[in-house]
Amino acid sequence: MQLGLAAIRSWLVRRLDTIGKFAFELTIVVIGVTAAFALENLRKDAGDAQYRTAMIAALRPTFDDVIRHNDGFDREIGRKLAAFDAAIAAGGQPDLPTFRETGSERPPTRAWDGIIASGAVRSLDPNLFFRLARFYTRLDSFGEKYMRYNDFTEQRVFAAGPDATAFYDPVSGRLKPEFAAYVDRLRDLRTANQAITGEAIELRGELANAR
Repeated sequence: MQLGLAAIRSWLVRRLDTIGKFAFELTIVVIGVTAAFALENLRKDAGDAQYRTAMIAALRPTFDDVIRHNDGFDREIGRKLAAFDAAIAAGGQPDLPTFRETGSERPPTRAWDGIIASGAVRSLDPNLFFRLARFYTRLDSFGEKYMRYNDFTEQRVFAAGPDATAFYDPVSGRLKPEFAAYVDRLRDLRTANQAITGEAIELRGELANAR
């Protein structure tokens, strides 16, 4: 047994230089591979940061568009409802206040679908992503409500012709229930529109401060 150990020791001594070189080369390889991975991670992090910055920059104008559209909607509806309410208060039977989107069948609500399809959201903070998803869901829901409102506008209001008395009960002189509900729908749309505008302003501010 001692002879065997002595032989092994002798063999190791003779090859110590070779073993040392091999260990050194192996260490160099490990360090090189580790450094390569570290550099790749740095490159990826830098790329992700640039992608995030570009994506946030692309998101901001969509909020500008929503806010601008909603401000116009609110001003127009506010003016029409105020004139309608004043005429009713004076005992008149005015035309119903109506609103029609110009250039499309619904308000602009599809930007989020394009952002999701592009994969841009992968660089967003999870909490901000959730709030953005909720905002665009509400915006899309608003579009659905507007479309139902618009269907009634086309099928019942415009179809009634230019005589506003068709909307009023001939005995009481008050709005018929379905047309009173129609005006209330417009009020509801205005309230929802204002809430969406407020949320859009908040999110636009968060995006402006995002890094």
